[in-house]
Amino acid sequence: MKFLFVFLGTFAMNAQIPTEQKDHKLLFEFGIASNHSSKIAKPNPEFAFGIWYRYPVETDARLELGGNLKSGSSVYDFVYGKNGNDYSVESKGYILNLGGRLVKEFSVKNQKIEWISELTLNTLFFDGKGIPNDPIREPESENSAQIIVDAESISTLQFGQGLRIWKGNLGFGIKGSFTPYRLWYKTRIPNQFNVFSAEATVSVRL
Repeated sequence: MKFLFVFLGTFAMNAQIPTEQKDHKLLFEFGIASNHSSKIAKPNPEFAFGIWYRYPVETDARLELGGNLKSGSSVYDFVYGKNGNDYSVESKGYILNLGGRLVKEFSVKNQKIEWISELTLNTLFFDGKGIPNDPIREPESENSAQIIVDAESISTLQFGQGLRIWKGNLGFGIKGSFTPYRLWYKTRIPNQFNVFSAEATVSVRL
């Protein structure tokens, strides 16, 4: 009888200890994207690298904050307005995205799937040769120096939707996004400067 009570007590203690799976907080993401726009003269694949911080799951949803950097050999061809003048741009572009994602988790036949809604601030950097820089301020002292970067940039919001599935700590995803560059810069860039992107990603969670 004493053995029975010891057995039941041990079983009850073990039953009260939940078996929790580690919730990984960091996500490293590698991707390849195909961008389409009437203002891209030479469309080529772009490569992306990103880092995201993952908040714990609540009611089958989580928030991810972070960003990624994209670069490739695509050539942007458009007219850029600055200080009342128009300049012809034909340059490769580098894109920095910073923002957040709402990730909804659900299961299909024991397979965990994530639906991702992404909103980021998208900044396109391009060659500024031939485009005058803003007036340069005089150095505050003789020992101070100014760094002049011969580049221009335009920023806007990017909206994305995608899916991601996990195999262990590796995630495989696809995403479509829309980037309306004329959203804010109505006097600097031409009409219909919109970019539609399709992206495939591989994620590693730590």
